[in-house]
Amino acid sequence: MLNIWPLAIPNAAQEGFSALLSSLSLSADAQLKPWTAASPYFNSGNLDAAAGNYTVPATGRYSIAATVSYTLNAAITISLGAGITPSFIVRRFAPSSADLISGLFPLLNIAVTVLSLRAVLGAGTVTLAGEAQLNAGDTVGLYYAADGMTLPLNIESAVWSVNRIP
Repeated sequence: MLNIWPLAIPNAAQEGFSALLSSLSLSADAQLKPWTAASPYFNSGNLDAAAGNYTVPATGRYSIAATVSYTLNAAITISLGAGITPSFIVRRFAPSSADLISGLFPLLNIAVTVLSLRAVLGAGTVTLAGEAQLNAGDTVGLYYAADGMTLPLNIESAVWSVNRIP
């Protein structure tokens, strides 16, 4: 009989970070920062928390997740145009630019006879999750893409993590 106990269980998060952004006000496209990786969050050393940049130390597959809770600073007074779709994006910006994962703001679309209204919810949470193949030296960040929305926005809290998948 073959004895395979104890099994060797690989360390699922040998490289990466988990960080918190507790508050931020925005009104245009911007990178989310600064982050904190103090306990219970962690940083294996490759997250520049002040700048909001994670530099990939080794080529491989990475799990990426972010949860961003927001509120609007003002009441919505006009409808968003049909082409305006704000979002949060995890973006590789060096050595080349590519959007890796995005999450759209929750929108309310109402059409009643002559009235048509398209608006961002006054408060909500946007969740992003996925995997990406990244190369050593790639640099990624988490961004707000207003896409033409001019309403002031408060980030109430955000948690962002990137972990190498063995």
